[in-house]
Amino acid sequence: MSETSERVTVRIPQELLEKLKAIQVAKGSPTISDAIREGLEKFIEMNLPPPNIKKLVVDLSRQDNRQLEEFVREGGSVSVDDAVRSAVREYIRVRLEQVGPTRTHREAGTVAAGGEMPSP
Repeated sequence: MSETSERVTVRIPQELLEKLKAIQVAKGSPTISDAIREGLEKFIEMNLPPPNIKKLVVDLSRQDNRQLEEFVREGGSVSVDDAVRSAVREYIRVRLEQVGPTRTHREAGTVAAGGEMPSP
């Protein structure tokens, strides 16, 4: 973060403030401002990713999320994000093997992004 900063005043509902305080405690952030800054950084990262990275947001059921977190705790992956990236890479690899070597990289991207085969 830069050495200078701007003060921004924001009004939020009490319920949201309590949730932020719980996150602050859980993450061990020194102040609520630090917790909010971290949340804003993640929000910006998700909405303005670097130009060479395409961000996808995946909604998972609570059960799937718990299973992923357990997989990480047991040492199956370094993080949930890494486990999801690995699963997507493997899915793409298998799908490309099914499609065969005649597809172009552009068509392969369509398979990866949409999950279905493009029309011939």
